[in-house]
Amino acid sequence: MKFSKCKKLLAVTSMVALVGSVTAFADTYINENFVDGYGKYMLDVNSSSGMRSCDACAWGSKEYNYKVKLITVYSDGQEVVRDTGFIAGSARITSSYEWAEDYQAYMAVRDGIYITGDVWVSGS
Repeated sequence: MKFSKCKKLLAVTSMVALVGSVTAFADTYINENFVDGYGKYMLDVNSSSGMRSCDACAWGSKEYNYKVKLITVYSDGQEVVRDTGFIAGSARITSSYEWAEDYQAYMAVRDGIYITGDVWVSGS
């Protein structure tokens, strides 16, 4: 009996050590409405084998202009910024799987010359 308990304890300890050594990144999915019904924004980050992909978009009515600014942060600290500018109806930036650490996105909606909603979101 004593030997059986020792084997179980050893098995549990091994499992904890194995799980503790595996680095896991959670996927990020944010899909929300801009304030006052001016459209929606979404950030979708997926990870696989240590690489990440990203889809950032803002959309809604063709009466409004949407903007996406995506900052990609790499493991060496380098940051790459992409910006759609304001586009009628929708704006989108996508990234295929790459060795990115983090994504930060600024999404905004404009009615005429006034920004009616904006948000910063991030995901890894």
